[in-house]
Order: sequence, then C-alpha cells, then structure tokens
Amino acid sequence: MEDQKSSVELPIDMVGWLELFRKWSAEAKSLEEKVASAKEKIQEALGENELGTVDGSVVVRWTRVTSTRLDMKKAREVLDPKILAFLSSESTSRRFSLVELDD
Repeated sequence: MEDQKSSVELPIDMVGWLELFRKWSAEAKSLEEKVASAKEKIQEALGENELGTVDGSVVVRWTRVTSTRLDMKKAREVLDPKILAFLSSESTSRRFSLVELDD
C-alpha cells in the first residue's frame, strides 16, 4: 500500500502524454546505450592521449579533471558532531517516476 501523499486526478488527455513519455524514455535509453558504445570506442582509440585528430584537426578532447570533495565518512570519524551539523546543509528535490501499471 502506498503512503498517503498529496495527489491530483489528472485530466484524461494526460494518458497520451504518459504514453509518449514512456515511449520516448525507452527510445532515449536505447540512444544512450548507442552513445555510450560510440564513446567507449573513441576512448579506446584515444588510449592515454587527451586529443584525437582527423586529418590534423582536433576532433575530440578527453581531458583529465581533478575535483576535491569532502569525504563525509572520514569527516564523521574526526570532527565533532556540532561542527558537522554546522557545516551541513539540507536540500530538497523531487524525483519524477512513472508508476508501472499492472496489466
């Protein structure tokens, strides 16, 4: 049984949009797999190089990027909980997902 959440009865014309969303999501997933496959082949050809050229012109870059993030697991081990609470911020977002219909 689902949690009691706020709900609204959608207009009947939303059924068409839901069907399109499902269809296009499936198509997008298929395209994402094809894109990932093409990207993998290009990366294999690049090897450890950052630039790929065709006829002397750069056509692809695969640059190294370094980022620094706070390791919360380690921070919890060494920092006072009050400091962690002070440094923490909470954010709220909404996750969109279609409910699978039982046929």
